[in-house]
Amino acid sequence: MHSHYDYLIIGGGIAGVTAAEIIREHTNDAHIAIIGEEPHMLYSRVLLPAYLKNRIPRSKLFLRSIQDFTEKKIDIHAGDRIVSVDAAHKDVTLESGKIFAYGKLLLATGGRVKEWGKPEDQPYTYRLQTLDDADRLFATLSSLHNPLVIGSSFISLEFLEIFLANKITPKLLVRDKHFFGNLIEEQGGRLMEENFLRLGIQTDYNDTVARIDMASGAPENRGVTTKRLHAISTDAIAVGIGIDRDVEYAEKSGIEIGKQGIRANEFLETNIPDIFAAGDAADYYDGIAKRHASIGNWTSAVLQGTCAGLAMIGMKQAFMRVPSYSITNLGFQITALGDTAHAEDAVVRIDTERKQYERFFFRDTVLAGAVLINRFADKAHLSKLIEQQVDIAQWRDQLSNNSFDIHTIPVIG
Repeated sequence: MHSHYDYLIIGGGIAGVTAAEIIREHTNDAHIAIIGEEPHMLYSRVLLPAYLKNRIPRSKLFLRSIQDFTEKKIDIHAGDRIVSVDAAHKDVTLESGKIFAYGKLLLATGGRVKEWGKPEDQPYTYRLQTLDDADRLFATLSSLHNPLVIGSSFISLEFLEIFLANKITPKLLVRDKHFFGNLIEEQGGRLMEENFLRLGIQTDYNDTVARIDMASGAPENRGVTTKRLHAISTDAIAVGIGIDRDVEYAEKSGIEIGKQGIRANEFLETNIPDIFAAGDAADYYDGIAKRHASIGNWTSAVLQGTCAGLAMIGMKQAFMRVPSYSITNLGFQITALGDTAHAEDAVVRIDTERKQYERFFFRDTVLAGAVLINRFADKAHLSKLIEQQVDIAQWRDQLSNNSFDIHTIPVIG
């Protein structure tokens, strides 16, 4: 172990590990270290739901071992948290009191689940961000009978399927008037609702929790009361309401913070020389959408880790990728593509018999993003249209027609 590293990576997730390994591929003698807050070696967050659904054993989650890092001459400092960066002296201080100097620094600290509930409610509250979260839920699944899922996110969908896979019928509470209120409109919402009802999931929309009664009284009296005064009986609350970027340590260091994390350019460089950002923690410049963005998914973290690692050794290349997230869940295949949050207009097409739905988001005459339900075959072509900023004005009116094949819109290559 050293006190000075040529390349210091803060974050033991896939973005940080990928960057470290990319650097090692191009440098034989450089001192490289990864500092991770979690005590575990790299594991797949993507596979946590499969573990909880009893589809894979826990051992299959792990992607690297200590031996793997030893063979690549990458030092690992696990179970320690960064508290500050001194950019002038080029060193970082950890919660343990250790100080490490660096030549180049990558900040890939990911995110933390948003706070929810009071301290006394936490024994009955479950999240799905870390392996420890998954282990805790796994240990209690057999004793749960009446869980409540809160939120309208991909994680919420995972919670629903986890419970059903364990022969537990959950309830669902959503603050919007339908599920995925930020992605789909009412027709898509009805399609999702029909699927929930088919599976016996009791749903409650346009409402939020006002009071929690979990920590006191007999188990049969535990539950929540909503703002609309609905009393919901439950023995566990699974919360899927997103994450906050873990960037507090950077706020007093002079590192610029954006709306969604550490501000970085298209090369994942921050405003301070020799400091880079990647993964969930990065608010990077998206050259396709022409705005800063943050993508919280596994594939993007791998690609950003690669890009950041190359930039740190002087092989800069712009990170250019259409954001995407796909899930196969509760019998539906759902994909979100591109920028769905800043569009000026949208076109919808739906085939209720086939349970298919698409919503196309526009910026002027250019496709900015899309949401697909059971239309996965369109994903690759739509991604190219978004990436190449193809003017599709002449096809716009046809997009609402289920018989129109979007593959007839030409792309380059």
